[in-house]
Amino acid sequence: MIKWYLLLVGVVIAVDAVCQENTQIIFTEEYDSLPPVRFIDRYENIFMNKIPTKNIFKFGISQYQQSTPFALYNDKGFKNSAAQLSYEHKFAPQFSIGIFGQVPLVGNAIPLSWIFENIAVGGQLRWYYDMKGRIASGRSANNFTGNYAAIEYTTILPTNNRQWLALRTGFQRRFLNNGFLDLSLGLRKNDPFQQKNLFTNWNLFTEINLGVALGDWKRTAKPLLCDLIRCDQQVNQHFKIQIPDLKFGKLQKAFGTSFAYEVLLGRTPISFNFQYDLNLQNAFNYLHGRFKTDWHNGWYAYETKSKEQAHTISIQPRFYMNERRKLRLGSVGSTLSGIYGGINSEYAVYRGTHTRPSRWDDLLKINLREFSFKIKSENFRAGPLLGIQQRLFKNGYVDLNASCNYEKQPERWILRLRANLTVGFAFST
Repeated sequence: MIKWYLLLVGVVIAVDAVCQENTQIIFTEEYDSLPPVRFIDRYENIFMNKIPTKNIFKFGISQYQQSTPFALYNDKGFKNSAAQLSYEHKFAPQFSIGIFGQVPLVGNAIPLSWIFENIAVGGQLRWYYDMKGRIASGRSANNFTGNYAAIEYTTILPTNNRQWLALRTGFQRRFLNNGFLDLSLGLRKNDPFQQKNLFTNWNLFTEINLGVALGDWKRTAKPLLCDLIRCDQQVNQHFKIQIPDLKFGKLQKAFGTSFAYEVLLGRTPISFNFQYDLNLQNAFNYLHGRFKTDWHNGWYAYETKSKEQAHTISIQPRFYMNERRKLRLGSVGSTLSGIYGGINSEYAVYRGTHTRPSRWDDLLKINLREFSFKIKSENFRAGPLLGIQQRLFKNGYVDLNASCNYEKQPERWILRLRANLTVGFAFST
């Protein structure tokens, strides 16, 4: 019995030795066959700088420029903006020629007929000074995405009694299938052919043109929208600075900007936007309104020499309507971008000194002498708010909103519509 037991134990040991597991686990590292998208690739995907284009039609809002500036007293939020339609044609890789027309926005002028008497039309010659080198190095095709210097001539229709000549430098970017952005800094001379000295009376200005573009380029089937708006970036708070509106010349000196801080309330789709708007202007402009002063009592609508300052402090609770949907789809948390609703509450302070130049009155047949008057106002406004904000790239943003506010006047409360469009830089933490 013991022999059979010892034999069984020996067989088991032998089988275990033979059938012993000898599997080895080896760890290796392999490189992904799809390399991450480089910044230069993302840049090309957004601005399509390797897609050739020779013709482009552009429709957008031109901020900070208008045929006749309006007083800050009449500002409805778009601040001397105009609707602009333009066409540009490339006749050589480095050169293009274009025509454009601008119409003042309806919200900034009374009466409506005055708007159509101040349509600005003109032509422009552009030199894309780095385009030839970019094409030679393979970084770009012959198109309209690039840096440029330009000379332009503008006249006012239908009267043709005002003209100006301008020199400017800037950059234009065509993004995705139908978007464009044009930002420039320049010098402008009013009535250049009526002055003997060509080197005096030049005015410094800035301009932003943003809108929709159509042309003869090949459309991308699926635009990489997230490369533009950075929809994968978590943002809990950011500081915002508007690109300044700057003009400096003999007939107009102006500066305007805004500073804002927006913070998300916990993990909710609710944020608070705190903003300060500053606007200063010393210019000949168009002032209209009903005033009661020592020199004037009643409706006033004239071109006036004005020295003004306007300060606005606002607080806006905002509810971003698409945040919960993004969370359900498994996207990143808040980006402080998208359509929002809320409440606008602001405190506005205005100070202005206005001078009506002497003039000949055809009705009374007399020469009316110059007179000046001051306007001071401090108003609190509040009302419902609707808007859209979008972060662009890493440090850009666009914020467009409108609010219908009840405004406290000395005699009564009035209802006032206010709009706000800001383009600038945002820095998040």
